[in-house]
Amino acid sequence: MKEEIFGRIAALRDRMEAEGIEAALVFQKVDLFYLTGTMQDGLLYLDPSHELLLIRRHPPRAQEESPLELVLPYSSLKELPDLIRGHTGRLPEVIGLEMDVVPVGLFRRLQGLFPAGTFKDLSPLILHLRRRKSPWEVAMMERAGEIGRRVYEEVPRVLREGMTELELAGKLLLVAMAHGHQEYIRMRGFNAEAHSWHVLSGPSGAVLSSIDAPMGGLGPSPAYPMGASPKRIGRHEPILIDFGTSYWGYQADETRCFSIGRLPQRLKDAFSATREILAEVVALARPGVSCQRLFERGWEVTRRLGYENYFMGPEGYKTRFIGHGIGLEINEPPFIAEGHDYPLEEGMTVALEPKMVFPGEGAVGIENTYLVTQRGLRSLTPAPEDLIEVSP
Repeated sequence: MKEEIFGRIAALRDRMEAEGIEAALVFQKVDLFYLTGTMQDGLLYLDPSHELLLIRRHPPRAQEESPLELVLPYSSLKELPDLIRGHTGRLPEVIGLEMDVVPVGLFRRLQGLFPAGTFKDLSPLILHLRRRKSPWEVAMMERAGEIGRRVYEEVPRVLREGMTELELAGKLLLVAMAHGHQEYIRMRGFNAEAHSWHVLSGPSGAVLSSIDAPMGGLGPSPAYPMGASPKRIGRHEPILIDFGTSYWGYQADETRCFSIGRLPQRLKDAFSATREILAEVVALARPGVSCQRLFERGWEVTRRLGYENYFMGPEGYKTRFIGHGIGLEINEPPFIAEGHDYPLEEGMTVALEPKMVFPGEGAVGIENTYLVTQRGLRSLTPAPEDLIEVSP
């Protein structure tokens, strides 16, 4: 882990220099973990010669977890200028901040503490580094994928007619956490929330919600309006399980489909279509191919198969992507989406998720997480991909 951390810091310094950013203040806890190895409450100050890890709570644990040498306690942001000046001899004039996630109130306080400073957005630099994964990071995602395999293998053993979506989700969560899953799925952005237990049965699969996804689900209540709900699972309806897993903070996202008894042929055919769409996108994907081109290929296959009215959501509410980057957060670059005309690169990790939504009936689809290799995509989610019809 030590080599990982210092390699990331060196790469960020190079990008900061190229962008004219003299020093960085890293607050967001996922970025902080990426650059320091700890997620204790605090911040990282970084300039060309210094790394100051300033921790409010809990400094001793941060010292144990991070390879950085200088871990300093602090109790108030007011101390920040003196701490920086005391260890570096001066205050920076051009400061990088994660402007996509730093709250306005914090930004204004920092302006007051550094009145001569100019602030620039640091987030694109960090996200650019995070888009390509090291072998260690890939290994963590493979562990997450293995947890997912165990989860999906459990479904036929515990799925019963009349149980609620929440009950099934809870049983699957128990399996995942027993194998090291952290449960919480991290998602970047204001008011962004995600979770593991996206279990949708029958009409629930066609319920939209606030989340930018083809389907949202009812959720437990309007206070958390997405995912599994108190709805009871019946026979002959699609059961779509989008169960993300995470190990050491690194995530794998995947979706599989089930039913109790035989699924109507129309929905089985639609599920087969999603597998065909996925196969053609995967066959095209390799380093150098544009993410937008992959998005277009997905839609080309969809139209050829005659499912454009159902693909990636109902009419008027379709998502503008068919895949997304994934790692420490479930929505990081690259995006397999309209307007993202940049190439795949070796070491990127992406989740591809072709799905069909049938209003009033439900949803079917498939999703895998892949590593971009020199030869193409390698799946990190080994759970069997077939539709499984469980005997009543």
